[in-house]
Amino acid sequence: MDVNEFLSRARIPIRLACITPTNWPITISLWYVYMEERFFCATQKNALIVKYMSRNSRCGFEVAGDSSPYLGVRGWGQAKLNETRGSEILHILIKKYLKDETSQLANFLLRRAENEVAIEIKPASMFDYDYSNRMNDINPT
Repeated sequence: MDVNEFLSRARIPIRLACITPTNWPITISLWYVYMEERFFCATQKNALIVKYMSRNSRCGFEVAGDSSPYLGVRGWGQAKLNETRGSEILHILIKKYLKDETSQLANFLLRRAENEVAIEIKPASMFDYDYSNRMNDINPT
């Protein structure tokens, strides 16, 4: 699998795992874009994920579909919060996932763009998996 191609064309969320203040892990799905050899997400500054990652920047991630054949990319790395790129990343994500900025959802998100923060994830370890060959005779459910 060409990891860069997969991450560029996949229109599925990244599953982002982090540690809560009570030291329990939690997984949150967010839109992402992969560029500059990093994952970028955007969310509101007051989102819990921002609070969690400001306390502990270590995270795990996976980009994979939910139906067979199973393939994707997973790993772990360090997250960095970037308040200056929040709106920029939001615009990129809207174009990727919604294709344009004219839908009701896009308008809703853009009205709150000044409160967005970018989450930048620099992978420390990343690997891909593709079970297509061993699952080629299974019908997706």
